[in-house]
Amino acid sequence: MKNRTELVVCDKEVGQVHGPTLNTVVEAIGANLLSVWAEPPDPAVLCHGVVIHDSAAEFAAEPGDLLLAVGVDEAGAPEVLEEAARRGAAAVVVRGSAEMRERLSALARHAGVALLALESGTGWAELSGQLRGLLATAGAGLDAEASAPPVRELADFANALCESVGGSVMIFNPQQEVLASSRLADSDDAMRRQAALDQRGPAWYRSRLREQGVYRRLWRDGDVVDIPAVPEQGINRRLAAAVRSGDEILGSIWVAERGGPLPEDAPVVLRRAAASAGQYLSRMGVRTQTRRRAAESAARRLLDGTAEDEALEWLDVDRDRPAAVLSCVFADGRPHDTRAFADLLSVHLPALDHPAVPVASRGRVDVLLCGVEGRGSAELAGAAREVVERAAGAAGCAVLGALGTVVPDAGRAPGSLAEADLVLRVLRDRGAAHTCVVHPGEVRAAIGALVLADLVAEDARFAAGPVPDLLAYDHRHQTDYAASLAAYLDAFGDVIGASRALHVHPNTLRYRLRRMGQICGIDLDDPDDRLVAALSLRRSGLDLRTRGTAEVQSRA
Repeated sequence: MKNRTELVVCDKEVGQVHGPTLNTVVEAIGANLLSVWAEPPDPAVLCHGVVIHDSAAEFAAEPGDLLLAVGVDEAGAPEVLEEAARRGAAAVVVRGSAEMRERLSALARHAGVALLALESGTGWAELSGQLRGLLATAGAGLDAEASAPPVRELADFANALCESVGGSVMIFNPQQEVLASSRLADSDDAMRRQAALDQRGPAWYRSRLREQGVYRRLWRDGDVVDIPAVPEQGINRRLAAAVRSGDEILGSIWVAERGGPLPEDAPVVLRRAAASAGQYLSRMGVRTQTRRRAAESAARRLLDGTAEDEALEWLDVDRDRPAAVLSCVFADGRPHDTRAFADLLSVHLPALDHPAVPVASRGRVDVLLCGVEGRGSAELAGAAREVVERAAGAAGCAVLGALGTVVPDAGRAPGSLAEADLVLRVLRDRGAAHTCVVHPGEVRAAIGALVLADLVAEDARFAAGPVPDLLAYDHRHQTDYAASLAAYLDAFGDVIGASRALHVHPNTLRYRLRRMGQICGIDLDDPDDRLVAALSLRRSGLDLRTRGTAEVQSRA
């Protein structure tokens, strides 16, 4: 039996099948899920369906299909690629290592079929669901109006269920973000009202549910979950049921008591409602996720300076309006789930009242803020600070935020990102450990010193001179002359203060300063020598190390 998604859209008058191009599919799904190993022979090839390859069954691919080569290894790939090309498949998707890329790419190009690779950590079911959602829009539905989720229908559904069971209804996506809810009533509890306000509910209650295994039962058991009331917090009893499409989880429905107990048949009604809700969430959830990934991919290209006008159509922004970039990293420097943190930011970013697209990458999240006219960096940083603090609190870790300068249009976003990077470097150098959002104006001098130090490092004329010679001497003789010079310059020539930072006797430092002139020829009475030395030491990081020691001592 063929395991495939049916053809999506037909022109009734001519019977012609339509679908998005393969390039559109890759752009929409995003580089974090799919990477291109071999370009399609025909750039305009259209995608019509999804086929899961089964080596034990008849080859099922047809023209325009995306063939998911589940379990196909390097040995079996050549046959699959050749047959897929012969049948006119739009592309073959494999999961392979970096070592396989060169060989399989060459095979795909020789066979004449596009080859895509599924990134590690992503399941075939997730990819299949994303592709189904994208193909359901059939290319023509990729504009903003056509891909708008059926929110009104889902809200009507929630209100109808509310009438049936006599309880307050909320419908969530798998990330526990509110998609729709029934109308509020005076008898709704505080938790229901809080969820309506922030679209998630308080983090402590979600943590409590996680600890009690509610989410595990909700996603795995497949039946209605009964969540007891928490009277001391004013939280009523709730029932919850997952909404599924086959093995794919689309979301969940929660019913809360209001004013009295739920009827005895409430679990039965909720179970049936969850089965019916799939028709709404399959259109809404998958399509929303697909559009979100496409917006993220377009924003990433915009930040890289490689975006084309066609890609920006996914962003609901005017490229010609002012923009800024907010960059976030984790203060402890440890690996964290940046995708999860981007999701947390997405919950609170609407508070900024500007279109915002978070872009998660390894170790950081960059947020493209658009349409920020009338707000300077300082004002915008103040608003962003509250957003980052809330997201960091929910994540349970300290986050360093840096807001780049506001640029005249979104096309200049890379410049704002570069400024944000400099701010992050300053925060890192200073050992910042608490959640904060800083804009360039707050650390302008430190940024200027970094830029000058970078220029010194890149200019070959500074490759030789007193500081490089001193560093080379220290390396050969295991001495600390360069660190002593850094401490002396940081102390503005105060030998006593510098010796205290170095934990040495002042006479020892005076001796070292005299020896420096003999070793590298530096003239500490010459202001030009001192300036160039300070910049060279800044690039080496020695001045920051000695300054940090002095700050620790002063605090002690």
